[in-house]
Amino acid sequence: MHPTLHILGTTVRTDDDGRVSLNDIHTAASAASMTDGKRDPRRWQKEAGEQFIEFLAENLNVRKSDICKARRGAGGGTFAHWQVALAYAKYLSPALHVQVNEVYARFKSGDITLADEIADRATPEQQEWLAKRSAGKAARNQLTSTLAAHGVHGKGFADCTNAIYRPILGGKKSEICAKRGLPANTNLRDTMDLEQLTRTALAEIVARKRITRGNVRGNQRCAYECHSAAAAVAHVQ
Repeated sequence: MHPTLHILGTTVRTDDDGRVSLNDIHTAASAASMTDGKRDPRRWQKEAGEQFIEFLAENLNVRKSDICKARRGAGGGTFAHWQVALAYAKYLSPALHVQVNEVYARFKSGDITLADEIADRATPEQQEWLAKRSAGKAARNQLTSTLAAHGVHGKGFADCTNAIYRPILGGKKSEICAKRGLPANTNLRDTMDLEQLTRTALAEIVARKRITRGNVRGNQRCAYECHSAAAAVAHVQ
């Protein structure tokens, strides 16, 4: 699930690399009668935006394709670096530029009220996923804090995570990523379905309580408790 923005009542998509859909910005501007006949992203890029994209790529020391990328097919369009998105919004309309600037600033700063606004517009399925994902992050952060307080260090954190993944997902992270053809740095929780997210979060809650109650300490013993908690949760039908 990619993060989304909402501008003038229109959903504006972002991709996995944080690039913003210029087509969705154009759609938002058109719906609000802010384009005044100005160009769609492809024509704007060819006629006016190319120089700015080249300048930005040079200054960030990346390829132009990292700054602005066209995607074909359903859900495609032109996705661009946020600075390009702001430049395009400014070209379309000063009023739109202000709107995009404000929303993106809130998005980047982690303004929790913006997340709530996005959730209000989500489908029931998306709202359920978001609720489980948020609860899962809280459970993960609490477990990590408990592990640190109980002497877990270095590789021990990854060992505890894998100890939870094995009973629930069928393997440690590297094995799951290889099996699914995912990059090694993939956040597996973003790929989990609702049941897997729920079981993982519950296993982390149970593991935290067991470690705290038994004053379990050290990498190996904490990993054992994580595995035991996940195995118990995995067998719940």
